[in-house]
Amino acid sequence: MLLAFAMPLAGCGFTPLYAERNDGAVVADLAGLDVSAPDDRLGRELKYNLLDLLSSSGNPPASPAYLVELAPIIYNEDLAIEPDADVTRKNLVMVVPFRLIDTATQKTVLRSTARSRSSYNRVSSEFANIVAAQNAESRIARAIASDIKLQLSIYFDRVASAGS
Repeated sequence: MLLAFAMPLAGCGFTPLYAERNDGAVVADLAGLDVSAPDDRLGRELKYNLLDLLSSSGNPPASPAYLVELAPIIYNEDLAIEPDADVTRKNLVMVVPFRLIDTATQKTVLRSTARSRSSYNRVSSEFANIVAAQNAESRIARAIASDIKLQLSIYFDRVASAGS
């Protein structure tokens, strides 16, 4: 039964995104990236989440082939407003324009944007509100890092496919 479902995929040219190829793997290309982000809490969280996803060690390479430059923008939206003007739910939205720079030529080879949002409840405790907002920010940073990794993987897969 499984073989019957796999046969149409073989005919369409389907290959897994992270498959090994004769000319190298997307995984090896991703491991050759370094990440540049603003030096604040959000920038560091994005940078290290992305580095953790790009290489097994979570560290940038000594001589990276490419640099991923991140420019995060984050803002809040009031979602649930009570009749007495109390906000009981907020959306946290992050938009991260990024570009992939070839370190040998200093040319931008890819420009894109990753977006994510998360909601959290607001309560009477200000400490609980701060913790909830930080938790939402961490969730968004992980989602953005995954999205950027996927976009970079697709880029490197297309470059490898075009070269062969």
